This record gives sequence, C-alpha cells and structure tokens, in this order.
Amino acid sequence: MKAIFESPVSLRFEVGYPANLRLTLTVSGVPMFAIGVEDVGELIEGFQLGGDPVVSCERAVFSLVQVGDVVLYSDALTKVSIPRGAYDRLAALVTELIGDPRVDAAFQETYLQLAQEARAAAWGPGCREQ
Repeated sequence: MKAIFESPVSLRFEVGYPANLRLTLTVSGVPMFAIGVEDVGELIEGFQLGGDPVVSCERAVFSLVQVGDVVLYSDALTKVSIPRGAYDRLAALVTELIGDPRVDAAFQETYLQLAQEARAAAWGPGCREQ
C-alpha cells in the first residue's frame, strides 16, 4: 500500500492478493476509485493530463471534462467538481506514484498472475480420451 496526502487531495494505492489493485483518489473528502488492473490503469491515464491546457478524458467507466477552471469527474456512482489546481496536484501525485518501482512491480506481478489464471482455465481438463 502507498498513501500520499496533500490537503485537500490524497492518493491511496493498495495491492491485494492474489491479483487485485485498488487506487483511490480523494478531493475534499470525496473518493474516486478504481479496482482491478485495467480500471486502475485507466484512472491513472485520466490523471496524467496535468500538463495539458484542457483536461478531457472519456473512458468506459468514467469521464473527466474541464469546464472553465473546474474538471468534472463522473462515473456510475460519483460526480465530483475538481478545481483545476486540485486536479493538477492529483496529477502530480499520480506521476509520483507511477515512478515508484514498487508500483511497477505490483502491476507486473498482477498481470503475470492474471495471465497464469487465464492459461490455467484455458488449459483445464478439456477432452478426455475414452
């Protein structure tokens, strides 16, 4: 687990076993989270646009759209208005997170575990000779 706090924003990255990742980004007490390697990866991508003049990111499970000085985050359960400065601080925290070799190792281990599980299911007992 890695947690970074910079009021009013925070980031929490958790690794569960055998193969589960969870990322929670919080703005002014409102959490935005992703569970699973694919969703966590997409949330990370959405919060790497700090250098862009306008934030815009549409994904299957969430969207980020900048309107004026506010970035609107929306998913099935949550709607958050994020001041652009807070978004930029979260983007900096996400950049710090993905630069951590332990986080990279957690992603690699999770991908390997998921591949092993998929292979085991595909190569299961199958047809038997009679």
